Amino acid sequence: MSQCPIQQSEQPTASMGAHCPVAHGSDEINPLNQVPFSISQSPTTNQSIPLSVDRERSSIPCAPPSTEDCSFGPSNWLYPSPQQFYNALVRKGYDMPQDQMSTMVQLHNFLNEEAWAEVLTWERRWDSNTVPELAQIHGKPKELSLKARTQLFASWLLPSYVKAERPFDRHDWLIRRASGKHVRYIIDYYSAQPDEQGNPAFILDVRPASDSASNIRRRIVHAAEGLLGSLFNRGQAAAFKQ
Repeated sequence: MSQCPIQQSEQPTASMGAHCPVAHGSDEINPLNQVPFSISQSPTTNQSIPLSVDRERSSIPCAPPSTEDCSFGPSNWLYPSPQQFYNALVRKGYDMPQDQMSTMVQLHNFLNEEAWAEVLTWERRWDSNTVPELAQIHGKPKELSLKARTQLFASWLLPSYVKAERPFDRHDWLIRRASGKHVRYIIDYYSAQPDEQGNPAFILDVRPASDSASNIRRRIVHAAEGLLGSLFNRGQAAAFKQ
């Protein structure tokens, strides 16, 4: 579970809801990241307060077809500024509190960094000596993954045994390994119960897509390792009680 680094006093209000604020889908989007090619840094017509135009560079290496196509820089992806973030929301018809744009950008960046950390954990199983690059981001907020659909169906069929919630967002990330091979990852984003201080928490389900034999095999091995680890821990706990 990922704990949000934003302090309680800076949290987005409940009226904002849990959703991905990135503009998914537009007739002028960059196919690499599903973000408009040109998001203005200028205030909108009805904007009442100034917003920061500072942008933070991520820890995620960018792997475009060419450096010219990487609108977020030739090295690592660059996150949008609060002003660009707000402008993108306005373009999509969202009415969000202007004074909380900085907080929303922090949250957006935090979730991306957490997702990338999970991707790296998976990738080290294949190659622990090189670092992959992120080639493409595809937001699918309205399209449930097969795993999410299966879990929701199971919770409907067996509500006493299975608890599942609908993810508030989904991303498909295409990464490029040092070998040049591209691998698709699926990321389901879930809201979790706030921590003891009331700070928001999230669960990110990150895994390689089941679109190749090697990915399926790796996911089976990963699930088996998790099951064996759980059984081993239970056995130790039982032995300790005795």
